[in-house]
Amino acid sequence: MGEALINKSMDRDDLLSESGRRFVSQLSEFAQALEERQLPVTSWYGALPEKELVGPVPRLRGSLRQWLRRLRRAGEVERINRGGDAYEPLDEVASDDRHPWFLYWEAYWVMTHGPRLEQRHQVLDAGGTASLFSCQLASHGACVRSVDLNERLVAAGNEITSEMGWNMSSHYMDITDLDFEDAAFDCAYSICVFEHLDAADRQKALREIARVLKPGGRLSLTFDYRGPGVNLGGAGFDYSPENLIRTPDDVSRHFMSSDEFEVVGNTPFHDNGKSYLIWPSDRSQQYTFGAVFLRKRS
Repeated sequence: MGEALINKSMDRDDLLSESGRRFVSQLSEFAQALEERQLPVTSWYGALPEKELVGPVPRLRGSLRQWLRRLRRAGEVERINRGGDAYEPLDEVASDDRHPWFLYWEAYWVMTHGPRLEQRHQVLDAGGTASLFSCQLASHGACVRSVDLNERLVAAGNEITSEMGWNMSSHYMDITDLDFEDAAFDCAYSICVFEHLDAADRQKALREIARVLKPGGRLSLTFDYRGPGVNLGGAGFDYSPENLIRTPDDVSRHFMSSDEFEVVGNTPFHDNGKSYLIWPSDRSQQYTFGAVFLRKRS
């Protein structure tokens, strides 16, 4: 048999396998349990649950109308982005409104093909603070250090830790300049973060993650793939060719050609041709997610 294709673009059929369905069912139950405890876990858009509005109704009426209008606009953009009318939820996903199936694919793919987590492991979560995936990592009992540049998410992550008693801490930190010691971590994960960096910062982030990983430590990452542009954090949408991740050659240039890492699994990156998401500002443009697995060179 040929080499398994693990460095590849997203495929919904992966979640329809026996192991995929089992993973989805377990993660869905976990997501429901967190929701029932009213914990501040982010949606796939990075949004925290809205707090219930309290106070005198007349005073709040105007601000409530504005808030609802903003919410409807954001909701329509999110609906288009996830695929519009063509989106097909998975029956097993109970929290689909906040965590659509492609977030489950990312978690399934990196947890299945990344390192097997053990309680003794020191784990870096690069840019996913307060997310369902961060919580899933922490629930395995490993020591998780999650970093983010959104102070609200850092506070939310530490609130979750306080409530759940997990060995997880959240830190306000830039993944291009990590305030951790060399070789502090056994493995690292980054879920749909690198597409928010330009090409130069992607390389800085890879060097920093490599620095804080032990020799042989694994980095499992996912990213937006085949989009017409990239949403650079704090700088808006960018369509510069040097920053795009649209082809296997782009993936190789941004992720697979690092001096600090070697590729785990197949090369080149496998593009299966399937797209599931829609670019909100241009509905003719479809894109998807991808995953890559790397190992720090010894």
